Amino acid sequence: MQTLQFLIDELSKGRNFHISILDLSGIMDSPDSKLELKNIVHTKRYCAIAKSTPRGGAACLRCKMYANNKAIQTKQPFGGHCIYGLYEIANPVVIGDNVSAVVYVGNAVIDKAKSIEIAKRACKHSGVDFEKLLCELDNCEYIETPEELFRIGDLVSDYLLYLDKNAPKLKHEMHWLVYLMKRHADEMYQTDMSLSEFAKTYNKNEKYIGRLFKQEVGMSYAEYTQEQRLSNAKKMISRSNRRIIDIALECGFNNISYFNRSFKKKFGMSPTAYRAKKNASSKM
Repeated sequence: MQTLQFLIDELSKGRNFHISILDLSGIMDSPDSKLELKNIVHTKRYCAIAKSTPRGGAACLRCKMYANNKAIQTKQPFGGHCIYGLYEIANPVVIGDNVSAVVYVGNAVIDKAKSIEIAKRACKHSGVDFEKLLCELDNCEYIETPEELFRIGDLVSDYLLYLDKNAPKLKHEMHWLVYLMKRHADEMYQTDMSLSEFAKTYNKNEKYIGRLFKQEVGMSYAEYTQEQRLSNAKKMISRSNRRIIDIALECGFNNISYFNRSFKKKFGMSPTAYRAKKNASSKM
């Protein structure tokens, strides 16, 4: 029995489309169906550029929420252009009467002129750099029809259902959604994924998952993400001579004054003082 990650890696080898799976029920809670975070969230460069402004990120989220809700309501595969012009298909994984997951296959271009037209219109309203998006469009997957994407979606969905029936389940100490949220904060702490966005993405009540996370982790999701950002910033400061402001930005802090205050509150000294102390101790 091959893992789901192996299947996705083999299907994606040498190609530029992107496969991701939205787990809505804990269906991927087994060693054989566990995925790298890159196949749980959109991580392609085109999407990162589209989300580079607050309005751009909000537009992407609205687009994804629409696709998620349509998949849950119709329980049927469908395809179309995202708000920034890429083509993507959604394949609901249905068990009984419920959609347990949605397989997405995207980052594709069928009609370049149409993709450019859609992207230009979206950038005008969101403030996203259209030229950067246009340059990245050439690194997407060009296809003539969406049929291949639908076939890939079917194959991944069928294998996920097979693993759900036959693969042993993981025994987590925490709820599967809390585990996913914690993974996101551990591995993608640089990005702004709020509790509200998690709730909308996974079709859950925000207050419920907030209480659940705090109950199982011991702090709120926002506090945990802040801990990860500060801890990683501390490591970067001690291991390199990069500018403090560059490290702060890389760790998800858009305000250097706020970063300095947060760092000092957490570690008892400013980032500059911490670096000076580490440099002094290394010379002794």
